[in-house]
Amino acid sequence: MKHPLFVAMVVALPAAAAEESSPREVVPFAIAGSEGFGIASADGASRLITHWLLQSDLRAFVGSDSPTPDRETFLLRFGGVRLDATLERSFRAALFANFAQNQVFLLEGWIEARLAPGVRLRAGKILYPISEERLTPGINLPFVSTSVAAMLLPARDTGVELLGSVAGDRIDWNLALTNGSVPGGAGDAVADSGKDLVGRLYVHPFVTAGVEPLRKLGLGLGASTGRHNGSRDNSRLVSLQTYGGQTFFSCLKGTAANGRVQRVVPHLTWGFGPVSAYADAVWARDEISGMDVSSNAWSGTVALVLTGEDAEPLSFVIPLRRFDLAAGHIGAIELVATAGQVMIGSTAFPALANPAVAMKGMTAYGMGLNWYPSRGVALLISYGHQVFSAAAGAPARPDEDTLIARFQLIL
Repeated sequence: MKHPLFVAMVVALPAAAAEESSPREVVPFAIAGSEGFGIASADGASRLITHWLLQSDLRAFVGSDSPTPDRETFLLRFGGVRLDATLERSFRAALFANFAQNQVFLLEGWIEARLAPGVRLRAGKILYPISEERLTPGINLPFVSTSVAAMLLPARDTGVELLGSVAGDRIDWNLALTNGSVPGGAGDAVADSGKDLVGRLYVHPFVTAGVEPLRKLGLGLGASTGRHNGSRDNSRLVSLQTYGGQTFFSCLKGTAANGRVQRVVPHLTWGFGPVSAYADAVWARDEISGMDVSSNAWSGTVALVLTGEDAEPLSFVIPLRRFDLAAGHIGAIELVATAGQVMIGSTAFPALANPAVAMKGMTAYGMGLNWYPSRGVALLISYGHQVFSAAAGAPARPDEDTLIARFQLIL
């Protein structure tokens, strides 16, 4: 199945260079504004834009049952830069790197060619194109962490992707062939020769409808399939952690993926005035050491902007008036609420699960208060309450309550 996709990409690539250019406007050499800082050619067809990003966290456990050892900490979670380059409007490239904790970590790095109107080809390390949340960088999410459902999904992977939109941007689509990253993995290591075929459709059916509350409704369906074989040193299996970074499920050492890995991910986004929401669900099936293990998860997040700005799902709020005490402006204030659950299939217990962290599932509830004093600046305060269900014979795990405060700057 992957060979026709590869051939189609190769055949279509020359069309990018042959496409007629559109009329070009004259733009300043230097660019500074909402799109970032950078330089551009006189006709605006080529440009290099930089974005600087800083993210500092305070994480604390509250309540009488704090984990041992206690992991309360200040952390420079993210300190990095994103470079976006455009050449003659038909070719793009991006590099997104994090330098925090005295390490250099490449989050994304890809090259893209415009093949035809509404069709692009991208190759490199990319966001895993299976749901709208997974295609949204974590630094843009209105809640401190990803949804519970996303715990079962890879965040990034390396491969080649066709993507685009049709019907006046009412339908977005993605089709990718990737190495097959593990949920929670970095998306870099190549542990076997298996590949994932990933596809997604995302539709705005009412974008021009007369009923205004439905115009921002987006409905999506993503899926992936692949075959992978892990090893003792690299099992290719998911390990689940709480929002406080504590592992609550993992497989026994020596178990490994050895067959089909499949996922189905329905999702939706919606916004109207100061209210926005997104929800997703995941059904996953893995072959592990000769056994089929199914898992599932769901989650939903709702946000309400208290200061009059329009809310956009999976996005920060842009304040109508930036913070200015002298003028009586406070920026934008947003309330967020979220809930979700993840469950591991019974076939994983007791043969495959690590008995020390053999939770069959986790249900999470969260609330957040976000302050946006200016464009690109945010203070996110999120509280999460997590309840665990243990498999038969496994030790009970106390509820976990986590408080995370995050200060973020994007230039």
